[in-house]
Amino acid sequence: MKTKVLLLFKLLIFNNLSFSFPLISSNGVCPCLEEFEFLKGYVERNHPAFGDNVNETNRVEYEEFVDLLFKAIQRDSINDHCIIYLKKYLAYFKDNHSQINDMGVQVDENDEESMKRFFSSSRFQQRERIPIDTEEIEAYLHSGNSELVEGIYESQDGTYKVALLRNQNGFRDYYGIILESQTRLWEPGQVKFELKKLDENLFEGFFYYKFYGLNYETVSLEENRLGTWIKLGASQNGQTFISPGNGQGQQLFEYKKIDEQTGYLAIRTFDGYFKNELDSLINAHENEILNLPHLIIDVRGNGGGSDALLAPFYSLFYTDTLKNELPQIYATQDNLITYQDLLQNLKADSLRYGRATIEHVEKMILKIQNAGEGEFVNMIDPVVSGIEEISFRFGTKDFIFKSTMGINNRYNLTYHPQKELLPSMPEKIVVLMDRGCASTCENFILLAHQSKKAITYGDNSGGYKGYGNVFSVKTPLGYNFKMSTTRYEQQAKFEFVGIPPKVRAVPNEDWIGKSLELFELEF
Repeated sequence: MKTKVLLLFKLLIFNNLSFSFPLISSNGVCPCLEEFEFLKGYVERNHPAFGDNVNETNRVEYEEFVDLLFKAIQRDSINDHCIIYLKKYLAYFKDNHSQINDMGVQVDENDEESMKRFFSSSRFQQRERIPIDTEEIEAYLHSGNSELVEGIYESQDGTYKVALLRNQNGFRDYYGIILESQTRLWEPGQVKFELKKLDENLFEGFFYYKFYGLNYETVSLEENRLGTWIKLGASQNGQTFISPGNGQGQQLFEYKKIDEQTGYLAIRTFDGYFKNELDSLINAHENEILNLPHLIIDVRGNGGGSDALLAPFYSLFYTDTLKNELPQIYATQDNLITYQDLLQNLKADSLRYGRATIEHVEKMILKIQNAGEGEFVNMIDPVVSGIEEISFRFGTKDFIFKSTMGINNRYNLTYHPQKELLPSMPEKIVVLMDRGCASTCENFILLAHQSKKAITYGDNSGGYKGYGNVFSVKTPLGYNFKMSTTRYEQQAKFEFVGIPPKVRAVPNEDWIGKSLELFELEF
């Protein structure tokens, strides 16, 4: 393990780059070291994954890893690179939800004065530029001498086109040079990202955001996709679907009729802020959805949100008891303050969030207050009577379920016939999923997998299932640090790797056409 850590986190040598912050702060300490100490201390005190990843068996390894990062920061004179070390530290805890990001400069593209300040800034002026000759690049890429990863790539939203070419120095093995840009913030010839090869088709990636914040992540070349970049001229297929949620001008929720038997429902977010919008769409198309035998539900690119938006789908998926694992809150003083702040924000917009949500958070706060520092507590207590009735609404209809707390912190939901019978339609449901489906969207997938009339199709989900309930924390340098406060013991096996679909998409496949074929199968 030590060898792998040293390989992945070896000291990087940086060439031809520049910094935008002073190397030494007013108190004589490197700002990045202060930032690193802050992040390390906060994570060790408050992150639910810390104890899962650092224990007596690997404490020495962890300390060596921290020491390696500490020394790397000391030796690196480029303060813009600070985010790289912070991201590497967080990656140790195998929690996709917890992220720290450099959001870059503040600029209004519609304000010429703002743009002038940006063009005169060090981040724009000192961004590396390479002379480009498109004919020469094309000739090289078609010469047979280029490597597999090299080529012309386009960003997922179509804003940028880059030439990814080999250019080796101590910091990188490849760079991506802007060929075309749909935004004035980036110009042809600028280096948009850099790659360091780790293994066959596996790279450390250093990507600059639109506003010049630096992002670090490990990416792999799969089919025609390098992370979120699409290689042009390669075969397009279902596995490399450009997620609709990332496109421009896309509606968050959409319903349409595919044919006389099939409806199509796209859900591109489960953000609790948009609950009313999803409810309104379902209300508007309730009769059609519940009278067609087939339904395609497209959750590709849905990054998650609130489980409250899953409520309408319990009645659609139900064929037998539905089981949900409940998260456990990591009780610390800092996390208590976080939930208290959340409660105040909810109360300030109580009409949107509702009394039930506010009462739920109030109960969670009491649990944290009554727990010992560093204990895990269930977000929901077992029902005292053993059985509780819960109503889930689909459109204008309420469906009653019995809920019980099972073993291993699992919540069991069983349909309880009362005023409304479960809908007989749709008879079959195909759920489209991909790596962009994360967090609450993965809870949606787990519901679908328990249904005898639903089948999932596409690619693995994003792998955001071990930890959750993310909140922002202010850091000394102003980075955007978001950290989980809860964990799922049983579902942690899906963290990073994702939930596999029942039917995997194959190259050169039409997703909608394949969905129509799947309706002909016995689920």
